[in-house]
Amino acid sequence: MDDQGGPIARMRVENHSGQRLELVLEPYASDHWLMPGEAFVVVAVGSPGDMPWSGTTPDADPFQVDHRAGSITVHVNSGRGWVEDLDGKEVECAHQRPPVAEPGRVGALGRLVRGLRAGSS
Repeated sequence: MDDQGGPIARMRVENHSGQRLELVLEPYASDHWLMPGEAFVVVAVGSPGDMPWSGTTPDADPFQVDHRAGSITVHVNSGRGWVEDLDGKEVECAHQRPPVAEPGRVGALGRLVRGLRAGSS
């Protein structure tokens, strides 16, 4: 629990592939990119007075994780959440984002734009 009395959950995310890995944090749509061999920690903090997550029903877990090739999306089911490095320092949105689209990669923003374009046709 933090100094305000809310529950805290932490989940380590590691990239064991040989390629850059996109980590998207929802509902913030923030993207963080892990290089091969790198690890981050996703933190979720509930509101003061919240009971710790039971983990038995949807939204009762601190996190929901979705995986796609080259990308992991973590949904934070709490009052607030962020990404840290292993030393506890916050990792900003767009950390290590590739300057240009990598071959075969669309990313979360590209998927969103494609979806919007498809819906307007």
